[in-house]
Amino acid sequence: MMKIVSIGDLVEPGIYHFLNGFRRVVNLTDGRRAVILALPGADRGPLNVVIDGLVPDSVDRVVIEPGAVTVDGERLEFTKNRMFDSSLPALMRGTRDFRRNLADFGSLLLDLSPRESLTYLLDRDRMAGIPAGRERERAEHTLNCVRDMMLWNRRRGISRLSGCGIGLTPSGDDFIAGFLLGLGALQRMGFRDWAAEQGRVLEWTGLRDVLSASLLSCAARGHTFESMRELTVALDLGSGESVRIWTERLLQVGATSGADTGVGFFITVREGLAGRLKGCSPTVSAGNAVSERQGSWS
Repeated sequence: MMKIVSIGDLVEPGIYHFLNGFRRVVNLTDGRRAVILALPGADRGPLNVVIDGLVPDSVDRVVIEPGAVTVDGERLEFTKNRMFDSSLPALMRGTRDFRRNLADFGSLLLDLSPRESLTYLLDRDRMAGIPAGRERERAEHTLNCVRDMMLWNRRRGISRLSGCGIGLTPSGDDFIAGFLLGLGALQRMGFRDWAAEQGRVLEWTGLRDVLSASLLSCAARGHTFESMRELTVALDLGSGESVRIWTERLLQVGATSGADTGVGFFITVREGLAGRLKGCSPTVSAGNAVSERQGSWS
């Protein structure tokens, strides 16, 4: 017997059909939107319905309506207390403690992320160690796109990075999701209203993949999966230990999706706080700057 554990706050009513599936997760679409069904233990998220007793590889059709989810004919009702709030905190302090925690987060990304992730963007030595060939070409392409996004021609950088890389949601799309969330965090710290820019970013991606497009749309609205949301809370209000706990949880999302989203978030917020991000004024003195180790650029 199935039971709904939680349902995302951006799950919309409709009829959804199988898109792709894995051992613990199944993705469905109505042609323009996505919904994600998952077993307990997976991150909650804006589009996620976590169901105890779910058999992911048997799901074919899901009907979402207010107060109920019907999975292949079996109706599962839920109440409002099952709804997961996936939004970033309404306000973030951005204090010296936040900057220290952010620096720790960057170090944890370097130390704990999978080798295949985009963490080479944070470390010149790691970038230099990528062997020649397709992997190296992809890394250099990504680096050039990210430089454009942060410093020079954002439209060019976004459009060239969108859809690039490895994974079900390509690493480039995961990075862009982190970028959008980073802009949201900067806005919540008082560094301008980025809503119009976030809308332009969505247009510049030109995405046709419904899953990536849906997740990026959530990120542009300031909504994300549980470990990324709780990490932002830990960065602003938590201890170094809480930052480590949620970073480790983040890195368990997908093969590299959590890491790549985290890298996008880290670089965007770091560049914003340092006054290097295009469209964001300088805000810090050298004493308050985020430690950067040997960053590939900036």
